Amino acid sequence: MTQWKVRLGELQERQRNLVQAGCWRGGPRTLLAALVQQYRELAMTAGLAWLLRSDGHHGLGPAVLDGLLEYLAIDGSGTEAGVRVALEEQRDETRADLVVYGGDWTIVVEAKTFAVEQDRQLDRLYAHWQVEPAPCFVFLTRGQRLPTTAVDSRGRWRALTWEQVAGIARTAATLITGVAPGVHDYIATLEAYHRV
Repeated sequence: MTQWKVRLGELQERQRNLVQAGCWRGGPRTLLAALVQQYRELAMTAGLAWLLRSDGHHGLGPAVLDGLLEYLAIDGSGTEAGVRVALEEQRDETRADLVVYGGDWTIVVEAKTFAVEQDRQLDRLYAHWQVEPAPCFVFLTRGQRLPTTAVDSRGRWRALTWEQVAGIARTAATLITGVAPGVHDYIATLEAYHRV
């Protein structure tokens, strides 16, 4: 019994040393997780919208938008005049989570973390935004998830995962110095909680 107590004391001392050195960690991995936002669709989509603004205080310039445009094979640039990023844009009874308007292109994003699609959701989005210049419809999910409400708009939706968003953002953040700390927290949140 005494030997067990000695060994337990040694392990407790080792744990204290690891905690002191910042090597023993517990609790949420990121600030967004500590704020219980890591799975909230609106918060995560707002983070993406922030990164897509070329003039944002994130310090990345157009790098994330340019990376997304490249991924989607859209001939455009984040530095074009008139690029606009809109969150929760509504038309009639249909709301797009995120829309990026370029001069001659449009990206319409339906983002999902865990929620299921609403009745005819993707078809309704397609019907309301198909008249925009060169629209690209993106179904953003955790893991490769097939859309179930793209019946009339089948074949019009491009798949994108939150993990791929993290990759695009990480590439941009490693190429530029002095980016805002929130950029790294957002990327770390995607990598920790949206890798499937």
